[in-house]
Amino acid sequence: MTGTRRYPAALATLLTGLAACGGPGSIVVDNVNIIDGTGAVWPTGRLVVVDGLVACVGTQAECAEPAGVEVLDADGFWVVPGLIDVKEATEVPSNEQAAYLAFLLGVTTAAITEIAEGPEGEPLPPTGSDDARIPVPRPATPVDEPTYPLGLFGQVLAATIPPDVGGPPGREERDLQLDARSRSTLADREALLDSARAMGARGAAFAPRLLEQERWAAPYRLPHGMNRLVEYAMVAERIQDRLLPDRTPAEGEQLSAALEVLREFVREFHAAGGSVATATNGALAPGLALHEEMDALVAAGLTAEDALYAATREAARHLGLEDSRGTLEPGKLGDFLILESDPRLDISLTQTVSRVGKGGVLYDPPTLFDALLDTPGNRVSDNPVRLVIGGAALLLTLLLFARGVRSHRRSLGPRVVS
Repeated sequence: MTGTRRYPAALATLLTGLAACGGPGSIVVDNVNIIDGTGAVWPTGRLVVVDGLVACVGTQAECAEPAGVEVLDADGFWVVPGLIDVKEATEVPSNEQAAYLAFLLGVTTAAITEIAEGPEGEPLPPTGSDDARIPVPRPATPVDEPTYPLGLFGQVLAATIPPDVGGPPGREERDLQLDARSRSTLADREALLDSARAMGARGAAFAPRLLEQERWAAPYRLPHGMNRLVEYAMVAERIQDRLLPDRTPAEGEQLSAALEVLREFVREFHAAGGSVATATNGALAPGLALHEEMDALVAAGLTAEDALYAATREAARHLGLEDSRGTLEPGKLGDFLILESDPRLDISLTQTVSRVGKGGVLYDPPTLFDALLDTPGNRVSDNPVRLVIGGAALLLTLLLFARGVRSHRRSLGPRVVS
């Protein structure tokens, strides 16, 4: 067609992001498998985004190609709505870097409480932007939660723990944290699950932050082989288990038992009709944490498709943004991911991000990673000196990480897995 250019899928994987020079983007993603977030799936379908908004999603016969719009042939790839983090902690002072990292791993909207000044009073750059030309998540306002540890779950716990059960044995922050995260083992289990079912039946919304509880229960394991960006030292050093206190084997067992209680609560809440959404609250590296939260939801008993909806449709509902994002429907923002595989087969496949679309502008994650390096535009893979330095730093980081994990596991004991 006159005015359009087609790229075969093999060549498409080598292209850099189709960054717009100005204004929202327009793009046609063709021959692609589409999971639109509403429950519909379009094999070898077509996604049309015009001026930053979804114009059509469906079959090729249903969606015409607008004249003069770039056409990306994504045969064999999968399109899903952009991921949404209902609550992500602001990182200080590197919150701008964190925003770029989250975006290149597929988070297109993040609810972050803005901090005006850094630890020494210096102004901080914004952590989000609605401008499609800026590759960071769109900002959103976090939803107010009950003033209890673990949010809504903690509120229910307060009503199901016997009144004669005291607080933690000491007043140190470590003791308070361990007590807050293991207190669910003291609850009346049936009363707790009855509350989960009742709240779910009412259509309540819940962002359980299961990943945080998993990290407290057992050391985190680096998910190798999914997204190559996770292998960079700058990312790997962020996700070590260094921020959590040491736990004795007995404390580890209690935290693992508490994790099972939370998983069962989430499972019953969801089965009863409750809306489960994804929130990370700063656990692990930005972006990666949201993928791991979806994996944690699957470990709790949700299907991979349910977990994907939790990070898209349900997260948008949780933030009151369902009219503009969360699903790929005409009139909504053109925020989406192009994945290498079907995430319904295994939720970890959401990490196979090939492109990130924001308002119809496509970005290539490895190219975006340049912005996080000290010399933007100088690709690590194209510079032998930087490749050696980066490889050495990565090796050292992973060796230290592996040694820490082995030591921590010996002190903690086996991880409980449902």
